[in-house]
Amino acid sequence: MKMARLTHIDVFWFVPNLIGYSRVALSALAIYGMYYEYPLVAFVSYALSELLDAADGYYARKLGQCSKFGEVLDMVTDRCTTTVLLTYLAQAYKSQALALVFCLLISLDISSHYMQMYSQLITGKTNHKQMDEKAHWVLKAYYTDRRVLFAFCFGNEAFFLLLYLNKFLPAYALYLSIPITLAAFPISLIKNGINFIQLYESACDLARLDAAELNKARSAKKA
Repeated sequence: MKMARLTHIDVFWFVPNLIGYSRVALSALAIYGMYYEYPLVAFVSYALSELLDAADGYYARKLGQCSKFGEVLDMVTDRCTTTVLLTYLAQAYKSQALALVFCLLISLDISSHYMQMYSQLITGKTNHKQMDEKAHWVLKAYYTDRRVLFAFCFGNEAFFLLLYLNKFLPAYALYLSIPITLAAFPISLIKNGINFIQLYESACDLARLDAAELNKARSAKKA
């Protein structure tokens, strides 16, 4: 029996994309909770959105519903939610030094992922997580093992989210929260180090492509 051809509307209704829409809704609820001072709403909504980040990829592979739209939806959701949280933290902690750090982390997060996606697609990869034998060993370890990928992404977001929650917890609760926050800090540090490597390696890939194309053009002119 011949299967019906898929349309773009069908792609919108893929299960992993439906999960992606729920992540967007949860992120919006988290932002509302942050700025209207409902910390429990913000914390739970943000945490659920991050947990669902693993579910959309799982169901995309399980159901054969991987899509470029879903990949971009996932990445845009991640970048936007992290940006909003770090922007809030820059205001909440009222420190110029911390605000500068948070702004630099936002810039690193967005630029490294954009350059990685662009360089992978322009060099013929199917998605930004596809690594070949020439890829940096750190990036291969990070992107080829989904457990490692999830652990670092979740740990990084958990560190920032705990920084947010600590602003509202009573003193007795901080005795538990602060050690967990400190435990998550090295994970966040490594994750942002990976972002830096990703940015540099992607820049090198694009520059190599530029050099190859310019050399080819120069050779054609001489011929």
